[in-house]
Amino acid sequence: MNPCPRLATIGSIGIFIVTLLMLTFMGACQNGLDKDDADRHAQGKKGPSPISVENGQTVLTLDTPTQNRLGLEVATLTTTLTRSQVTLPAVVLSVQDLATFRNGYVAAQAQLQKSNVEVDVARKEYTRLKTLFEQNQNISEKSLQSAEGTLRAIEADARAGEQQLNLQESVVRQEWGGVVAKWAVESSPELQRILDQREVLVQMTMPSDATFGAPKFISLEIPGATRTEASLVSTYPRVDPRIQGRSFLYLAPAHLVLTPAMNVLAHLSVGSQMKGLIVPTSAVVWSGGKAWVYQQTGPDRFTRRAVATDMPVENGFLVVAGFSTRDHLVTQGAQALLSEEMLVHGQGTRETDEN
Repeated sequence: MNPCPRLATIGSIGIFIVTLLMLTFMGACQNGLDKDDADRHAQGKKGPSPISVENGQTVLTLDTPTQNRLGLEVATLTTTLTRSQVTLPAVVLSVQDLATFRNGYVAAQAQLQKSNVEVDVARKEYTRLKTLFEQNQNISEKSLQSAEGTLRAIEADARAGEQQLNLQESVVRQEWGGVVAKWAVESSPELQRILDQREVLVQMTMPSDATFGAPKFISLEIPGATRTEASLVSTYPRVDPRIQGRSFLYLAPAHLVLTPAMNVLAHLSVGSQMKGLIVPTSAVVWSGGKAWVYQQTGPDRFTRRAVATDMPVENGFLVVAGFSTRDHLVTQGAQALLSEEMLVHGQGTRETDEN
């Protein structure tokens, strides 16, 4: 048998296999190169970054679906006349000692009235006996002296009762001030509403160096992001041991969380009226220790701008420069917009690192 044709056949098969493997390898390399070219081509076609910086301000570009997803709402600013807001500490007071005072005062008052009646009866009896003794001496001098002694003793009791009432009035006046003391002495409807827990007394403390007086009305911030109005009653003689300053009493409607010793914040409008624009609290976000707002500068463009917060007013901040009534600010979804900006910025940073 001749081995040459067989060896030639095996050699041909080997050459075919080697050629097939080389073609497969070259095809894989070409596919890799084509994929890299496609990636580079896609990156070349990628749109501009949604974050840019113009005139030193960050601008975020968002399409309409993204804006809807974030729930963005914008509004224009309005001009207003308002006063600066000051926030001070306040505490709800317990009125248990007022109730105790009122009960003791009523008892002492009843005792005094009884003593006055006894004095009147004893004085009439003494006058009658004295008349009888002076006219006909139908009674003994001893009986007359006994009646006089009884009258003097009862008069002394009445004076002591009156002094006790005056002392109690002085004590409650020193502890609560003249207005509340009058309510307690007279059992006024104001006191009854307080004792019935329909209204509460609140102590607000102002710094000793405050240049403004206590306003007639303040707004109390109740836990739970709600507010209620309180009206001025009078100065308050007691001092909050936590704060050295002047204290004032305010009367507020009762609320479930306004329990004795509850600490709340009092918001006061002070100073003269100022003209400016109100930036709503909902429009303000905080980042890097600064306050910012997002102004819509185009259908899909939102510019982050710094905003002053040194003049807080009710429901926002008063700004007197830098903004106009033509500006459209994001009033709903500002925090979501800031989060979106941080997210996009973070993605851009990672892509740069990967490249």
